[in-house]
Amino acid sequence: MMIRTQQKVVRLLKVIIMVGLIAAFSGCQPTHRNMEPIIVYTPPPYQIKELPSAFSPLTEEESRQDWAKELILGDAFAKELDLYRAITCYKRAIILIPSDSIERRLQLDYNIILSYYLGLKYQDAINTFEESELAYANPAFPAFNNLLIILQDCYQQTDQKDKADSLFEVIEKCSPETARDLTLFLHLKEGNIADAQEEICSHPLQENFQLSFDRYYAGAKSPSKARQLNAILPGAGYYYLGQKKSAVTSFVINALFTAAAYQFFHRGYFAAGLITTSLEAGWYLGGINGAGIEAEEYNTRLYEGVISEALVKCKMFPVLMFETAF
Repeated sequence: MMIRTQQKVVRLLKVIIMVGLIAAFSGCQPTHRNMEPIIVYTPPPYQIKELPSAFSPLTEEESRQDWAKELILGDAFAKELDLYRAITCYKRAIILIPSDSIERRLQLDYNIILSYYLGLKYQDAINTFEESELAYANPAFPAFNNLLIILQDCYQQTDQKDKADSLFEVIEKCSPETARDLTLFLHLKEGNIADAQEEICSHPLQENFQLSFDRYYAGAKSPSKARQLNAILPGAGYYYLGQKKSAVTSFVINALFTAAAYQFFHRGYFAAGLITTSLEAGWYLGGINGAGIEAEEYNTRLYEGVISEALVKCKMFPVLMFETAF
């Protein structure tokens, strides 16, 4: 009688294991997800201070005006990246400045847009632009190129693709080199590695970016290998990723559930054995999926660090393309 019971247990365990393995290597596994890196950069104050103003200095007569004093204060705050105070000063200056001082009003509007942009307030920058006379600016405006870069990035950041594409066409006509750099930046920012590598083939900084990609490929982990290792031995996939605590936890939990299920079946508690086995299957399959997801997250964080460093070094963030500031 005992031998028959043991044979039933063995057959049942085989069925459970086969079902688990089929599920693990088929529909239960998630497909590869597109990389969604978070790549942002805020320049330190010294980088803003080093850039000259695009606008002519205030005349002696202008300097005596109240609006000019607000402009001077706004520039001082902006160069320290105290952007809230800077914007307040610029807005006060707009209230005080005579309506016929068109060039200075455009300067103030531009400074507000630049301040919002540096503060990552993209929609506020867009609203200011669209409500100002800068909407009719032409290449004669002193900060025209910077304005185009700011607006194109703002529209891109706020998912206003049509407007972003329209601005890009203008940039392409005015400065093909800037358009080329913005295209590469966008591919890198969005994690479109294949498109980025195609773009850098003809880029002057090809060697720098290729070295960064080589660093990424050398350190990246294989999600499929992480899943396979965790399927063979629970916890092995996490150990492959350097997550030793997660590896130990995964192994111990799976071992305990497996041992408990075996004891229940061995002692004839089939209902308890089935429940425990189903729980173990959840932990087992979840561990496989989790290892793959963690590998993808690991690669994303590695990519963010390597590419951000390269973008700063090569001055490829839009804000680093500026030739002037406040």
